[in-house]
Amino acid sequence: EPSTYRETIDVGTFNNPSTFVAYEPGSVFKAFTVAAGLDAEKISPKTTYVDKGQEEIDDFTIRNSDKKTHGVQNMTYALDESLNLAMIFIQRQLGKDLFRSYVDRFGFGKQTEIGLTPEVKADVSGLLKKGSIFAATASFGQGITTTPIQLTAAYAALANGGRLMKPYIVDEIIHPDGSREKTKPIEVGRPISSRASRLVTGMLISAVENGHGKRAGVPGYWVAGKTGTAQVPKKNGKGYEVD
Repeated sequence: EPSTYRETIDVGTFNNPSTFVAYEPGSVFKAFTVAAGLDAEKISPKTTYVDKGQEEIDDFTIRNSDKKTHGVQNMTYALDESLNLAMIFIQRQLGKDLFRSYVDRFGFGKQTEIGLTPEVKADVSGLLKKGSIFAATASFGQGITTTPIQLTAAYAALANGGRLMKPYIVDEIIHPDGSREKTKPIEVGRPISSRASRLVTGMLISAVENGHGKRAGVPGYWVAGKTGTAQVPKKNGKGYEVD
């Protein structure tokens, strides 16, 4: 209660997790890797790749979360099944610089300026490091962080014809003199084309209808969505907890 603020032992209790907590998004980030590949016309929903079950990158071994080898598959199936190796394939088609550019365009690593404080930028600086492993893991949402509000705004852009909007809390301000100031929607960028938006939306519908997201389906409606799992970093910063 407002009258008992001073009794709170940890002031961090008042921080809003939606704007203040940065975390590694994991598989929900795959939608943006796919959207980038579609927008740059490096892939289509039917583009195929060979899934060998694991990739050796900079002395690291990367596997799919299901630990399986899937052979020749297309991008729609890869998103349905949330395959890490498919995301690495897409990231390689884009190249490190273009992939990083799309991450930036979607607003990751920046404050949304929603009007709630404190708001953190989160961290995508790993994409500036040398080596291939950082971009590879980022393609499936590991090694970079986001906030829930950044992720929500970016997903809204996927659904909104590729238009990234500035989120806001206050709908309208009523001044003491009775005048009203309505908040107007502000477009802050267009990370992808409307064509890419339609294509990735169709693929995300497939992820719900045919893939891991079946429980999110609603009879009578087309629902676009993506399951999300991620390994959690250890508190000492060295490696990850067990899946």
